[in-house]
Amino acid sequence: MPPLHWKVLDNLNQFDEVLENSRVKPVLVFKHRPTSPESITIKKRLEDEWNIDSDQLDLYIIDDAKNHDIAEKITDSSGVEHEFPQVLLYADGVTMYDESHDMIHVKKIKIALKIINRTFKWMESRA
Repeated sequence: MPPLHWKVLDNLNQFDEVLENSRVKPVLVFKHRPTSPESITIKKRLEDEWNIDSDQLDLYIIDDAKNHDIAEKITDSSGVEHEFPQVLLYADGVTMYDESHDMIHVKKIKIALKIINRTFKWMESRA
């Protein structure tokens, strides 16, 4: 599997674009604090264990300390309590899955992604 490539989320307008893009392809946002040993460990674990093709999911990372305004907007729009490290998985413009701290694992993200993909295929067949 190719290495994980994060797109940096560093302005408020970009977050609106991320939500809009999730209507076409699921998006994972990782709220990260580079000065936190826990956050560094979780990021490394994600990168080491990553086995999801980039055609299935777009990946964004936000520096929670440097871009607190964006992190706050994510909290407000998702309804998920702010924590770091934290992942939020978006599809169709809404938060479909979130996890924080030591509970963040690639295997869980894959399961959530599989459920999202099956749900949207089912919805398309019903339309």
